[in-house]
Amino acid sequence: MAYKLAITDNKIGLSFNVKFENLAKYKRPEIVAKNTKGEVVKNCTVYQGTILPKGSTQKKWMDDTGKEYSKSELTFWLEEQQVQELSQTKNMCIDGYQPLKNYTDNYVISVFYEIFPSDNDMKKDIDRQRAIQSNTFQMRRLWEYLKQNSVVARGEFIPSTKGFVASDGYIRAIEFNNKWGLEVGVFKEEKVFQHLQENKPVAEVVTLTPVTQGVRIKRI
Repeated sequence: MAYKLAITDNKIGLSFNVKFENLAKYKRPEIVAKNTKGEVVKNCTVYQGTILPKGSTQKKWMDDTGKEYSKSELTFWLEEQQVQELSQTKNMCIDGYQPLKNYTDNYVISVFYEIFPSDNDMKKDIDRQRAIQSNTFQMRRLWEYLKQNSVVARGEFIPSTKGFVASDGYIRAIEFNNKWGLEVGVFKEEKVFQHLQENKPVAEVVTLTPVTQGVRIKRI
């Protein structure tokens, strides 16, 4: 599903509308467990020895006395400070640029989104084409700036309404052969390397005996 997003940058004079969608399209294969007789065995949720069917459990806001509350009746706190739930970013304002190396080496990126020009929800075909053309032109300006300077653009980017900690997004220029585009990687945390090596190791050949325990599944 694609979501609307406006991107602005006062430094180089950019303002355009795009849509973004998750780049992860991979679906995990459904693995079935079987016993020695070849019968299917399922991993079930059990309470006091009774198997709970799917959809039989619910989550509710309740106090220690068992009184139920709606979410609108509640406030949320981090220690002594009241916090608010996030709302999805509608306008991503680029607040700075960082070396491309930071994106790959310094940060853990949790999820990636592809962005593409919006038609601005115009009704007429000619207006949609003009909107896409204008937004594509502005996207290309940003792409060229990122490529020429070997940087990524950073700004607050909350892709969904969930949780209470805001996240930043990094816009990176993408190029495959003669095709180009932009992706947004969502910052999760900074990498902390604790086992970096200083000296070049001496080569040593180690022979391992392979152990066969079924077919090994690997994503490419």
